[in-house]
Amino acid sequence: MGNERSMWQALLNGSPRGGQDLIYPPPRRMTPADVERTRFTTTRLMPGYSMDEVDAFLDQVRDEMARLIRERDEARAFRRDSRRLS
Repeated sequence: MGNERSMWQALLNGSPRGGQDLIYPPPRRMTPADVERTRFTTTRLMPGYSMDEVDAFLDQVRDEMARLIRERDEARAFRRDSRRLS
């Protein structure tokens, strides 16, 4: 149980995968400022933006949101489980 607790504590403190299998450098996390600064190039053939650029950006946003939701859910489950064991 102690190892599991330290893993969750590391996860809650921002360590990816609870300190296991760390990737150096850690993957850069998307910030609201990244979303605000993102600009897309316009296309010459059609009015609008490059669909490939927009799709790639939306994939990044989706992945970051999924990661945040997963971390939140894991933290909630850990908190619920630790209260139950107390």
